[in-house]
Amino acid sequence: MRGSNSDHVLVLIDGIEINDPSSPTAAFDFANLLLDDVEQIEIVKGAQSVLYGSDAIGGVIQIRTKQGDGKLTAKAKFELGSNQTHREVIGVSGSTNLIHYSAQYSALETEGESIATRKRLSPTNGSRDDDGYENETLSFKLGLTPSELINATFTAKYSKADVEIDEFLNDDLDANNESDQLFLNANFQGNFFNNQWQPSLSLSHTNIERKSRNDRIIATRNLVRTNFEGEKNKFSLQNDFYFIPNNLITLGVEVEKEEIDSDGTSAFGAFIIEQLTRADRKTKSVYLQDQINLTPTLNLTLGLRHDNPNDFNSEVTHRASLSYQINSDTRLTASYGTGFKAPSLFNLVGSAPNNFGSAFFGNPDLKPETSKDWEISLSNILWQDKVSTKISYFESDIEDLIVTVFLPSFDSTTINRDEANIQGVESSLKFLMSEQLDFDFSHTFTSAKDDNDQLLLRRPKHKASAQLNYSPLTALNLNATLLHIGSWKDRGDAGRTNMGSYTTLNLAANYRFNSQVSLFTRIDNIGDKTYEPAFGFQALGTSVYVGIALQHR
Repeated sequence: MRGSNSDHVLVLIDGIEINDPSSPTAAFDFANLLLDDVEQIEIVKGAQSVLYGSDAIGGVIQIRTKQGDGKLTAKAKFELGSNQTHREVIGVSGSTNLIHYSAQYSALETEGESIATRKRLSPTNGSRDDDGYENETLSFKLGLTPSELINATFTAKYSKADVEIDEFLNDDLDANNESDQLFLNANFQGNFFNNQWQPSLSLSHTNIERKSRNDRIIATRNLVRTNFEGEKNKFSLQNDFYFIPNNLITLGVEVEKEEIDSDGTSAFGAFIIEQLTRADRKTKSVYLQDQINLTPTLNLTLGLRHDNPNDFNSEVTHRASLSYQINSDTRLTASYGTGFKAPSLFNLVGSAPNNFGSAFFGNPDLKPETSKDWEISLSNILWQDKVSTKISYFESDIEDLIVTVFLPSFDSTTINRDEANIQGVESSLKFLMSEQLDFDFSHTFTSAKDDNDQLLLRRPKHKASAQLNYSPLTALNLNATLLHIGSWKDRGDAGRTNMGSYTTLNLAANYRFNSQVSLFTRIDNIGDKTYEPAFGFQALGTSVYVGIALQHR
């Protein structure tokens, strides 16, 4: 996001932090997240550490799941498609004056294609091996509103996934990764003193288990048996105060505990690595923010946060933003903020010795990665609200980036070494061409370089998308999406390598027979574009899917 690392983005589901504490960088893996129960995805860009703490250097992705509403409703969805793909979804939802509820089961299975590029064939049989995928997800949400003064919401989400993978960019017939993810949250909200005090108490739990398995088909191939488990428990209390006119004051406290536990071995020929990491961290935080309406057209937001982990020095972050309504159609916004990313537990105290007497070991003296960023945006609404535009300039300086280095002793460890300067321009256009036809366009230019003036890996300078949505009939919706990714740098077989740009076109259609039955279809990657979204990983070719959605009240 905006040129930052993937682990610089905090991801939440209904307020639950789901970044993986057992990952080497504590990033979240989106591969196993099904969206069937998702109502809305909100993306906030730029440093957001004042409200969210660590991991929010590049921004925050907040995912909100569906809430039951109205009479008891049963839903089902069935889909078939290319590569023997099938997806099934069943669920119930509803609400009364006292409660709202929803429960859903989703399953996805596909034989897939080989993720190894088409130029790399398996040395065992000379043919490509399809890499399949299976996912089962259960989600549940229950809300209680016993009075106008208090309400409670309980959320649970569990997923189990199994994906076949390839080794070292070549086909592998039996390598796979398994993942079990459990997310729980209990949230209690109050509304007291005539809406002047609105507290929110949240208790959340995240548990992610990952297993890698690979047998040796021939003596020269790898043998992998590794297990990683990450757990995060968090208590948070946020208070919104409206006592002062034209001010919304937010005061919050948080206590979070993270844990990592890893074991098992990986054998690369005669070279064997053990995973022996077990560690935890507790972080206590307090934050304060004030949103001030200075005038009817001018708003100011000021925020400050203090995080105090028990395994390195405390961190203070701040943020200020200004919003000015120039006229009824034009708004100017500007902001400046700081962010930080705490070293992962693996980077701090990880242990991975090998049978040749050397090891990877974490560095307990690591400092957090820190950022300073600012942005300015101008948005307009034109032509009787039919056209809206926005253009933003952003810049971010990130210091003390954590990298792995190899020592003369043949050991390896982590240090704070790199810096990055990122700047760019985001622009968007939305055009309501008629009641039946609308057009969306967005483009991002990003220049992301390290302190040696080299482009950061996997950051294309240009990324653009165009979407046309057409409803010729009340019951029929047609959609076309064009995505362009410009050229970028990646790490290849012989160091840094140039990766070519690519453009893909996707089509989708939905026809609603009545309030209970609808038919949908989509075609991805029309034209069968061959491209690698990352070096050595082959994207899917043209894929066609068709399905039916049922609903009964």
